[in-house]
Amino acid sequence: MVSAAPNYQTVRLSKGKHRSPEEGVCVMELAAMLGGYFSDRVHCVDPAIRAFMWGYNDHIDDDLRQDLYRYAAAVLNSRRDDELSERRAEMCRIWALQGQSVRRWRLPWGLRFRRRHRVDVVDCEFAGIYAARMARADRAWHTWTLSFIDMLLALGSSRDESAAPESVLVPLPEPEAEVATPPSSELVGSAR
Repeated sequence: MVSAAPNYQTVRLSKGKHRSPEEGVCVMELAAMLGGYFSDRVHCVDPAIRAFMWGYNDHIDDDLRQDLYRYAAAVLNSRRDDELSERRAEMCRIWALQGQSVRRWRLPWGLRFRRRHRVDVVDCEFAGIYAARMARADRAWHTWTLSFIDMLLALGSSRDESAAPESVLVPLPEPEAEVATPPSSELVGSAR
């Protein structure tokens, strides 16, 4: 029996960058498949959102990763202009700082958190990695991260044109005892 080639309806999300759908797909590769090609660099997706999704997809648990499936379609055509991308990147920085204020993990070395006049996708990707680590420690963070992604998508849309970076705070749990810092080898970056 010959099995059918994977398509956007049959693939399972996995971590990393892939050469073809037969090897698996990340959420951005699934978005590209919806557009009729295969890549993790979907040009119609806002660069800040794309980078955050790379980091989150690649560092979240496999069962939670499947919740990102719906975002493959939602992120399409989210790219508008540089100003909106910069606002979204600033939201990613604030999101990670807010999480760091609750969980005492060391932020990835790449996060610099100072206002820039350009989109720093490295910061956005590290914010996604940090959010995934938070979600692995406490599944409630996964729900809050999905809400955050919804906020990123709403910014600049007809749903919420006035949202400011200061409004990214979502309900956070009460501070707990310090959580051990992950080994520095986990913080170095992704394979992208």
